[in-house]
Amino acid sequence: MLNNIIETIFSMRFLLQVIRLATPIIFASIGAFVAASCGIGNIAIESIMTFAALAGIIGSYLSGSAWVGVIVAVIVGMLTALLITFFSMRLGADPFLIMIALNTFADAVAIFILFQFTGEKGSSASLATKSLGVIDIPIIKDIPIIGEIFSGQYVLTYVCWILVILTFIVLYKTPLGMRMRACGLNADAAKTAGINVERLQKLSLALSGLFAALGGAYLSINYLKIFTKGMVSGQGWMGVAANGIANGNYLSLILSAIIFSFFRAVSIIFSSNSSFPTDLVGAIPYLSVFIILTVVSIVNYYRIKRGKVEEQ
Repeated sequence: MLNNIIETIFSMRFLLQVIRLATPIIFASIGAFVAASCGIGNIAIESIMTFAALAGIIGSYLSGSAWVGVIVAVIVGMLTALLITFFSMRLGADPFLIMIALNTFADAVAIFILFQFTGEKGSSASLATKSLGVIDIPIIKDIPIIGEIFSGQYVLTYVCWILVILTFIVLYKTPLGMRMRACGLNADAAKTAGINVERLQKLSLALSGLFAALGGAYLSINYLKIFTKGMVSGQGWMGVAANGIANGNYLSLILSAIIFSFFRAVSIIFSSNSSFPTDLVGAIPYLSVFIILTVVSIVNYYRIKRGKVEEQ
């Protein structure tokens, strides 16, 4: 039994599973990272993904187009993120309380809206919705191994990796990205330099909502092709955790997201075997988040401690 599991982990099928599971987590991670780069800790990624996933399905159903569904999901995600700025910057509310509130009632509100459209509280199975498929890349698809990895992926998986590169370029190679990161490092100094900090923070939250929304749209329109209760299942929180682990390092962010997706794929393998307790297997991805965060915290603690010793 254990040998079969090990063989599965080292198979091409498992690698493809990791790539597909990594897509929504990477979207969520970039969303958290962009906001944090400008000094905003967006912990509402989970709720934005939930609202966007439902909006994408409804948009696809009403329009008959999967791409319209994606656009609707993105608009809803960005508006949800901007809602945080409205309550915090205009009304003076604590942004973290607003984000906690969004995360708390997101599933309930989504199910209520779903019920109004379908009369059901479990899933959107009764809605005839369009979905995005996969893309087979000519020539590359015929190359052994490479073709299996780089061709035949979901549409939004390719969009995800393109945005990974573009986000890096914008944040680290353009004046806009440098101003955003300046706001994150020291908002007061940025203001002194003539940078409109509030405007850039709104922009960063809107972009954060866009990325999180694409993660939600991927789940409902591209991967599962349906909206179900609790479908985001902590993937938004994994993005927030990846951002915490990265601590401003973009490469670490992407690697952390991939590691989390690896453990999600492992949990799926174990769940297919009835010998393992279902609840314990389902906890594997979240346990991996806890362990990695703990290890990173310990390492950072000793780095800081060592730095203080050197200063003395």
